[in-house]
Amino acid sequence: MKKPYEHLFNGMCCVFIDLSFFGLPDIYPDFIGYLFFAYGIHLLPSFHNLKRWSKNFAIILAVFSLFVELDQWLGYEMLGEIGVQFIQFLFIVFMYVVFQLLLHIHKNKPLEAKTFKTYQKFIAFMLCGFVIQSFSINIDASMRENVHFIGSVLQLLAYFFFTFYFRACHKYYKEINENKVPSLK
Repeated sequence: MKKPYEHLFNGMCCVFIDLSFFGLPDIYPDFIGYLFFAYGIHLLPSFHNLKRWSKNFAIILAVFSLFVELDQWLGYEMLGEIGVQFIQFLFIVFMYVVFQLLLHIHKNKPLEAKTFKTYQKFIAFMLCGFVIQSFSINIDASMRENVHFIGSVLQLLAYFFFTFYFRACHKYYKEINENKVPSLK
């Protein structure tokens, strides 16, 4: 069985982790993370409209984040911080749609409660971090770094909640696949 949760996790890692050294471009570009998301969503066991919408949304985000990152790599700064904040807002909306899809998939299964709790915590922490970081430009320069750091920590917590959720899903589906009886076809 293909492992959709590994692709979702890899997508989250590429989007969340920003490793750029010595002025070089990000080692894990966000657009690759969104492509991981699209493939992971494609592998999920569902035929719901949410699956199609979230996969298309991931592809749109991949294209938009490619333009934002090219803007940063080439140093044009046409989109600037507004493009980064906009893509971050779209990522939160995208994760809302993904969690709605996961809630639909895990309906009446033991993983549904875990999905709902993770969804609530993830969205709350991501939104709080986003709002704090967005309004940090209006704060005095001496406090701006601290406020921005608080927003980053909240978003890091959301990332950890998704990581723990990924581990639970991976474990659940691994147990299901080990208990299946192989067919003789």
